[in-house]
Amino acid sequence: MSRRVRDPQSREQLVEAAWRLVALHGPAATTLRAVAAEAGVTTGAVTHYFEDKAELMAAVLRHNSAIATERVLAAIEGRRGLAAAERATLALLPLDEVRFRCWQVWLAFWSQAPGQVRGGSFLEGYREWADHVARHLAEAIEDGELPEGLDLRYEINVLGTLVAGTGLLAGSDEAGRSQMQRRARRIFGEHFAALKGKSTLPGV
Repeated sequence: MSRRVRDPQSREQLVEAAWRLVALHGPAATTLRAVAAEAGVTTGAVTHYFEDKAELMAAVLRHNSAIATERVLAAIEGRRGLAAAERATLALLPLDEVRFRCWQVWLAFWSQAPGQVRGGSFLEGYREWADHVARHLAEAIEDGELPEGLDLRYEINVLGTLVAGTGLLAGSDEAGRSQMQRRARRIFGEHFAALKGKSTLPGV
């Protein structure tokens, strides 16, 4: 039996094609045949890399989370404290085309039955993001930007709720996306300004 050779680059191209289709049409309409047509290959080329649709959809979710994680890490690189927490939060919002598509993919999968796809869920990415924000808010307390005794779990829950709500509204309303983006920048700008106002440094 000949060994099946899999090219990582070709596999990634199929995942990206499926990612685009899921963002536009949802996972139910994203068939292996549709992915093949989007990528300009045969259906056999898709099944060469993925045993079934569930495996491909799991790869799409992991790809989606990887994009979001890359944006967050790039935004906070070399920064700490409140500035890093704010940039990590803004990096997750649907404020450009790529992040908007990320939210469309997450929203498309939220309606899926548990166990229908494997790995890469929004919740996994949210936990990773929350860990980053928690670390940087702790730095903000250490640096005197925020007061001792601040309930970090509560503050992260508030931010997470604002992020999820913004993503839900923007990701489900492409026509009103520009207005939502402007509103989101204002809301989060005001929220982090309010956090800064909680400082109890002497003389502040």
